[in-house]
Amino acid sequence: MAGPPFGTASAYSDSFPAPPPRELTVSAETCFNLTVFRDVVRQYRKLDDQVVTRLNRAQAQLRDEARVGKGSSPEGMCAKMWLEMISGWTHRQTLLTYCINTVEGSMNAKRAAAGGPTDERLAAAPGGAHERGVREEQAVSDSLHSESAVEAIVRKRTLEVFKSRCPFFTPPPGRDRGWWDIAESGRMTSSGPE
Repeated sequence: MAGPPFGTASAYSDSFPAPPPRELTVSAETCFNLTVFRDVVRQYRKLDDQVVTRLNRAQAQLRDEARVGKGSSPEGMCAKMWLEMISGWTHRQTLLTYCINTVEGSMNAKRAAAGGPTDERLAAAPGGAHERGVREEQAVSDSLHSESAVEAIVRKRTLEVFKSRCPFFTPPPGRDRGWWDIAESGRMTSSGPE
């Protein structure tokens, strides 16, 4: 009867590959409720938050497997981790893009319904329910754009750690390479690589 994992093997159970985040249905209400939105983003950022630990554990597992002659290559570990990273980045970018478009669409619809006033005219208008709605949505939109800037920083830092542990890995051309270039430059994107 096999006992529980011992030594470095005890760390493998939660290290690789990562379990996918639970299925979520995102609606416009998710976008307007910043607490819920941030919880969803936090769930998708778990891989990025744990990238150092997971890469260290995966490398230890490879060393242990190599000692007993059944190990796989470090390139395989890096390729699997890369796929997990870009999957998380893609989900978060899809969520950010959807929410930014949803909130901005709602603001534009309210402005058009009011005769298309500019922000300056809204600021000078007397306080009404419509004004608060647009202003609240503008605050949500600003928060979502800030979250997009944070996302660019998170991607860049995650890639730097990944490159330090997988120095010989290069992504294949196409969408994978596009994510690499976006993360390496630290730039924000509205839809991910083309």
